[in-house]
Amino acid sequence: MHKHLLWVLPLIMVILSGCAGQSAGLKAGLGEKFTLAIGQNATITGEDMEIRFVKVIGDSRCPQGVECFWAGEASSQINMTYAGTTYEKVLTQSGASTTAQTDFGNYTITFDLKPYPQAGKKIQNKDYRLELQINKKSS
Repeated sequence: MHKHLLWVLPLIMVILSGCAGQSAGLKAGLGEKFTLAIGQNATITGEDMEIRFVKVIGDSRCPQGVECFWAGEASSQINMTYAGTTYEKVLTQSGASTTAQTDFGNYTITFDLKPYPQAGKKIQNKDYRLELQINKKSS
């Protein structure tokens, strides 16, 4: 019996630590900046809204330290759940700007995909972060 416990106990500890490492999601208020990694989600407090950073679709921004003819752009996919309905949205940001904006219903989304590419360095998916800020449009 004790021999079985010796291998079962570490297995249970690994499973529990894996569950503890998963975040239940961030909470952010309107006008508050927050950052998501791929696969993370955030709930906008006081609104019936949740945002999930799904993936980076493409990143052709001109790397720092390189002269380019075109500034390039970065595109990310998010899923927005609003009032119980989920919408897929692509956020596209020019390499010439540090932030970009798009509309979603009565909201404005300001976003910035980080890190910015550097010459000779490949960005891994696990390293991407999407900085977001949600504001209600003025009536």
